[in-house]
Amino acid sequence: MSKVLISGVSGFLGSYIAERLLRDGNEVIGLKRSTSNLFRCENFVEQVVWINVDETNWKQQVLKLGPDIIIHSAWSGVSADKRVAWKEQLSNLEMVLDLLELGAELKISKFMGLGSQAEYGTFSGKVDESYSANPNTAYGAVKLMASTLAKSFCEASNINWYWLRLFPMFGEKEDQNWLIPSVIKSILDKKSMDLTPGMQKYAYLYVKDFAEYVAILIGKNLSSTAAGVYNISSDRAITLKELIEKIRDRIDASVTLNFGALPYRSYQSMHLEGDMSKFNSTIERIKLTDFDKALYQTIDYYINKAHH
Repeated sequence: MSKVLISGVSGFLGSYIAERLLRDGNEVIGLKRSTSNLFRCENFVEQVVWINVDETNWKQQVLKLGPDIIIHSAWSGVSADKRVAWKEQLSNLEMVLDLLELGAELKISKFMGLGSQAEYGTFSGKVDESYSANPNTAYGAVKLMASTLAKSFCEASNINWYWLRLFPMFGEKEDQNWLIPSVIKSILDKKSMDLTPGMQKYAYLYVKDFAEYVAILIGKNLSSTAAGVYNISSDRAITLKELIEKIRDRIDASVTLNFGALPYRSYQSMHLEGDMSKFNSTIERIKLTDFDKALYQTIDYYINKAHH
């Protein structure tokens, strides 16, 4: 088993990674701020060794604990309005470099960073990792910069690196302002909704399946040739119209959905899906959770939360 340092453990993705790796018997060191809300970690908070990155000696604490794998899932400015804030996005690079330098000093075996389909820019369709990266937001551009930094640094330091380009995700404990939780909330509040025609197709991946992909990469003894960029995506694209109707029908079929009341955004991608062939052939293929089952578990989580 490994000793894994994870940044951003209090976040949506980081919390699922930590929980899944603990289940495999790994030791987890979690980076957080002294002000971080740990509600997503309440099931396993006692099992994590915590370090506050806003304490001056946090790097010394990391070196003393000696992790052999680093997963960087923290990122500042993920909300829609912040994705165009260049200064805030660029501020993320310092932490990437801090973790890489710690990794080199500790001679870690693996570095994993969470990237985004935003690195590809605007596209419609199913893209693989050879698709040219042409980001058109500060968020996408700086994620791409971070991947280049990780690649160059790790290759020079003999660290196996994995950069996961993440496509749309969903699941319990997601921030309220993302699409699925906000649709659930509107329907629970019996608000009729004005929407685009909803024909855009997104390959939504259940967050627990995402954590499974990470656990496989961490657990496997991989050769250096397996290092690199990997798409992480579901293989089942669903139109937003069908998705939102499924949510409505699960909660309250009487709520009105006004599809077509809003125009598509300019540059709206009509099909967001990552081709998983590279991961499936190089690493391993996994059986994904049934989409409806995962969606209903997610909806039920938010319904229960609203009632408490």
